[in-house]
Amino acid sequence: MGDNEGNPYRLGGLDLGLRVISMLSTRDRVSIGDVARATGASRAAAYRCLRTLEGRGFVTLSSTGRGYFVGPQLLGISTDAVLEPRARPRHREVLADVRQSTGESVHTAVLIGARVLVVDGRRSVHADDIGVRIGMTAWAHALAAGKLLLAAYNDEQVASVLPPDPLPQPGASTIRAAADLRVALEDTRRRGWALAMQESEPGVCSIAVPLDGSHWRDRAALVVSVPAARGSRARLEELATATRSIVAAHAKRGTVRPWRFR
Repeated sequence: MGDNEGNPYRLGGLDLGLRVISMLSTRDRVSIGDVARATGASRAAAYRCLRTLEGRGFVTLSSTGRGYFVGPQLLGISTDAVLEPRARPRHREVLADVRQSTGESVHTAVLIGARVLVVDGRRSVHADDIGVRIGMTAWAHALAAGKLLLAAYNDEQVASVLPPDPLPQPGASTIRAAADLRVALEDTRRRGWALAMQESEPGVCSIAVPLDGSHWRDRAALVVSVPAARGSRARLEELATATRSIVAAHAKRGTVRPWRFR
């Protein structure tokens, strides 16, 4: 007997919608076929359910028409999945290795709505150090970590979580227009890592690479930050290469699950 079958208080359409939302708590996208197979509903019922959820903002139809992504009503819900305590020891091993290899400040960060939260970090070995601001939150579009994590969304999802144009400007070089941000995010997807050069505040340059996670609720970024005096484009590219190599080594051991851009 299926879930809730025989329950006199069960509302079929509502139950199907809630099951779809439950499916989306651990994945980025579902299709009509996914819903039909997982719930036993007909494809017609699955289609009607997804269109209803789309109308309420819980899902968005992909630009190709193939599948439905998590919508703004779900993306805006804060979640503890990205702050799973058991992930901290695994992430700290990578933090230590990157700090030892690069000598620079390193931290982990997650995306909550339109803002980035710094979860953990280590200071650099240098006297001119920018510090590690554990617990800090900042606008995602102004940070390397934020651009990396936003790039894992599609354009419709990005638009749904960010404020309207002009975007807030915490730094002189912050991207202000949504169109310019879309270009930057596409560059990030193509490159596989993100950078920010004095965009969040004067004198700070950063790179961010995928660290861990498999879907929208649990992705974490690994960030290396340097003072602008050590933050040339060439140096940032070197840091990104070294950091990605260390993360890949940890991934082979199964301690982290860095995601890939589609």
